[in-house]
This record gives sequence, structure tokens and C-alpha cells, in this order.
Amino acid sequence: MSLLAWGLLFSMTAKAQLSTNPDKFLGNITTGWNSDMDTDGFIFADYWNQVTPENATKWESVEGNRHGTYNWGGADKAYKYAKEHGFPFKFHTLVWGSQYPSWMNNLSTEKQYEAIVQWMDEAKKHYPNLQMIDVVNEAVSGHAPAPYKEALGGDGKTGYDWIIKAFEMAHERWPDAILIYNDYNTYQWNTDQFINLVKTIRDAGAPVDAYGCQAHDLGGCSASTLKASLKKIQDALKMPMYVTEYDIASQNDNEQLRDYKAQIPLLWEADYCAGVTLWGWIYGKTWTDNGKGYSGIIKNKKERPALEWLREYMQSDAAKTAKSPFPGMVKEASVYVKAGEISVGKGTLVPITIDASLKTKTIESVAIYVNDEEIIPRTAETRSANGGQTYLAEYTPTGKGDYTIKTVVTATDGTKYERYSGFTVYGPREPYNGVKQIPGIFEAEDFDSGAEGYTFHDSDNINEGDVKNYRKDGEGVDFVKGNGGTVIGYTAQGEWLDYTVNVSQAGEYEYEATVSSGNDGAAFSLSMVNDNGVTLLAKVKVPKTGDNDWSKYKTVKGKLDKPLEAGEQILRLTIDGAYANIDKIEIKNTETGINAVTIDGEQDAVYNLAGQKVNSRYKGIVIQNGKKIIK
Repeated sequence: MSLLAWGLLFSMTAKAQLSTNPDKFLGNITTGWNSDMDTDGFIFADYWNQVTPENATKWESVEGNRHGTYNWGGADKAYKYAKEHGFPFKFHTLVWGSQYPSWMNNLSTEKQYEAIVQWMDEAKKHYPNLQMIDVVNEAVSGHAPAPYKEALGGDGKTGYDWIIKAFEMAHERWPDAILIYNDYNTYQWNTDQFINLVKTIRDAGAPVDAYGCQAHDLGGCSASTLKASLKKIQDALKMPMYVTEYDIASQNDNEQLRDYKAQIPLLWEADYCAGVTLWGWIYGKTWTDNGKGYSGIIKNKKERPALEWLREYMQSDAAKTAKSPFPGMVKEASVYVKAGEISVGKGTLVPITIDASLKTKTIESVAIYVNDEEIIPRTAETRSANGGQTYLAEYTPTGKGDYTIKTVVTATDGTKYERYSGFTVYGPREPYNGVKQIPGIFEAEDFDSGAEGYTFHDSDNINEGDVKNYRKDGEGVDFVKGNGGTVIGYTAQGEWLDYTVNVSQAGEYEYEATVSSGNDGAAFSLSMVNDNGVTLLAKVKVPKTGDNDWSKYKTVKGKLDKPLEAGEQILRLTIDGAYANIDKIEIKNTETGINAVTIDGEQDAVYNLAGQKVNSRYKGIVIQNGKKIIK
């Protein structure tokens, strides 16, 4: 029997599931590598009404060996069980920097992209009607961004182009699925980084429907701390939330009960919370504490106090009537909003595109507001790929600051659906201490003036031991003392700095960077940024110059992978591996001197370094009469 037939045939409801709320679920995961549902004599559906396979839908589990075969056995077990009992199944996960097939590491970027497409196509073929998907997992800096992200476009202009691409690919295949970005440490330690990532991809138009907070970080977290964190995240994102991997790993029953009582009501009763998934239920069979499974809430075949309390709470009126952003646990509206750029200069006209569709209803109207000012949209002639309608609008900001785009889609039955987006307006980009000349030397701390997300990105703002008065413009990256002066320090993966440079002559170049690090794995890359995107020039490994000691500096050298064009442009330095101190960078022309070169062709003809004939207006290094000259 096909999986589609399973979905049509079964609609049974378990007799004693803890949650009776029709609009949000209380779910759990499969148990063990066998993807067991009913476990140790306990019936899964007697407790939970949603399932996430812990490992069975991860790419490595399905396609660990690249032989054109796919292992869906464990995933099918959970999928069919969910359909039999009439509750949601979530696919976890399409793109992740862990538990992906190791054979991906041996492929070129182009072949990696082909493999990703094939992986998603196979998942679509096997599960054509998925209800929820963790599209990208744990991509916050320092977590587990996909090592193959360049195949999806790399960081790009937004810093997260590869994540946006992954969501677009998922939306093409499952337009009716709830597409989720999932990460950990969201509530206590990486909250700002999480908000920045989700907000960036949302504002850039990614079809992301919800954010997932794993909630492994809540052991001992007070109600007041959690409440403040929930508010901060939701105020910033204004999107549906899933609590995706909740557990309290404690051997102490009273400690576990304390946290459940303090935290679950706050999570469950938030009207933007669409559901809570516990990450394991049988003590000793969850991943926490090196597999000791202290987070389990059934121990020695008895319910622990936290589970006894959870049953009582779920029968309360507050739990039964808690609102959800997805009534009936399904997505009715797909509304995605994209400004032409998420960072623009003052006075720049900003085009706005809205892609809107309803699954079972009909759109009556679409209203767009920018900072509460209504903008009249016009309907585009072409329809979006999933059968919805595309709407276009324009807005010209008059001042600097953050601008919020609010889109309200009204159905013919009066139901309204909202989606938020935004962009930031900055003053003009200004080179700090002048335009950097290439060839030449520039200090790493002399990046362009502008603002966060426009001319630089700083993910942590540690500011420990910083040189507070180096920059008169007060730009907020981390400066530290080093190598007899000021350097960029406390660097974190994903941070970047832009420099306006003038390349005096086109040609081949090499770099020499003065750096230090007290850790292994520090690295950065150099790229050129223009309207066509980001062109990677070099990946630079920063050696460990001291054992937890950043005071010793060394130079690292290498050749730029691509020739530079002449003229003014933007050079971007991106941190690929944390904890690099960067003092200065010199970029040298490798095409100096006049060397004998033989080119077959017309006498006195002029060629560029690629061997192409150029006219007299061409500037840079040319080859004429078999010799290199500078024009």
C-alpha cells in the first residue's frame, strides 16, 4: 500500500492522548535507532499526538551509501503510525551540518548541489504531502552550519543566502507544508544570533513559516527568564513558534517537576506557539547525558512526577483552549514578503514583492503597510509557482532606521492573515580613513562606516578589552590591542567587514595577512561584492600562533583565486572560523615587471591577460608585441 493511501485510509484518534486541544499538539520522538513508537509496553498514542523521527529522516540515515537506494524503513514506521492515529508527522531535517552523508565531502560544489536536489526530490517522491518540515537545522554561528553550504549559494549578500535557497527549494516541493527553521540555545545563550538569522531570511523573502526552538537549554531556567526571552524573540519576529525538542535532563524528580511546572504553561499558552514536542519519554533511552537519558519521564515503567503533572495540566481549561497560529494544525495561508534589499541607503526606492496564496479559501484583498503607512499594491501579471498571486509595491524611505512591512491578507470569509518583514535604511557608505588602494596595505579595523548589516556584521559585541575610542564613528565591532596597535578580535564565525577599495590595474594578485590565534580552526575569506553577488577570492587559514595566546602574530600568504578588475569596488572579509585576530592585509600585484610573452596574432595588436584582443581605451596590464606593459 502506498504512503498516500495510508494517509487517506486511517483517521483514528487515540483514546487517551494528553492533549485534547484541537489546534496544537503535544508530541514526542521515536525511540532508538529502530524508530520504535510503542515502547516498553507503553503506547505512544496514549500520550502523544505528534511524532518526529529522531534520526530516521536525516539525510545520513536515508542515503548513507550513494548507490541509488534509500532507506525509509524507520521513517515509514513513524509516518504510518501517525497516519493511523490521525496526528501530525514532522520531517526532521532536510539540510544540516551533522548527520549528512560523508560522501558529500568528496564531491565538487556543482555535484553537491545535484546531490541536494536529488535528496529533496526523493523525499518529495516518497512523502508528497508532508505537513511539517525542519528545513534547515542549527545554522547559527558556532552550531552546525552545513559544510556544503557553498553548493546552495554560500553566505551571499545576506549572510544566509544558502538557507534562503534551501527554503525556496523546499517550498517548491511542499507548498502546503509548514516550513521551519530549527536551532538550539535559543532561549538563553544564542538568542540574539537566532533572532538575527531568522529575521534576515524572513526579510529576504525566504518562505519560512515558523521558527523552532529546541529548548534543550531550559534546565533550571526560571519562569521570569523564559518569559522575557519568549517576548524578546516574538516581538522581533512576529511569527509562529514551535517548541521542537523540549527536555529536562535531571535524575532528581523534584527538579524536573519544578521546571515542567514553571515552563510548560508559558510555552503552551503562548498564542503564537503551534505545538510542543518533547525529545524522548523513556528514561535511559534519550540522547541526553551521554545517552544515560535522564530526561525521560517514564522510569522503571512508572510515570515520573513531571509526567503526572503534565497529564493534569493538559486537562485544564487553559491548556484545552490555548490558541494556535495554525488552527487545526495545518497551514492555510502562505504569505511571503520581500523588499528589494534588506539594507538600503537613504532615499533609495525600495520595491516590495508579496507572494500570497490560500490553501482552501479565496483571497479578497491584500493590504501593505510600511511603518503603519498604507501602500497600495498592484497585482502582477504572473502568478507565483504554487498557484498564489504576486503583488508589487514601492516605497521610498525618507530617513534612516528600521522599517517594518506588515502585510494583511483577507479571505472572502473575513479571515485575516498577517506577515511581517522589513528593511533597514542607512546613511551613505563612507570609507574609513579613505578608499583602500590595491595594490597596497590596509588595516583590518578600517572597514567602511555605515551600520550593522550594511557595511559590517558583528554577531557578539563582546567588547572585552576593546579599544573604545579607536573609531570616531562608534561602529560596534570588537577592537583589541595587539601587534603594537589596534586589531580586530573576538571574531565569530559569520561576521564580516566591508572595505571600499580601488584596484589601480586589473590582473593577478596575492595577499599577505598579519594574524594571530590562540585556537585551532581560525579562518577567514576575502571576496568582492557587487550587484551580481559575492565572488570568492581566497580562503585563508589562520595558524595557531600560541596556546590560548593571541599576542604572537604571523603573516600568512597566498594567491587570490581570481583576477581583479580595475576600479572602485567592495572587498569583504568574512570570518569562517572563530577566534582570529586580524591586524592588516597587504594585496600585491603578481604581474609586475615586463616579461617576454609570445602571442600569435597581428603585429602591434593589444591583448588582455586572458588573451582577448582589446582596444586602445582598455586600462591595466596588456600584452603588446609579446611583452607585458601597463596602460
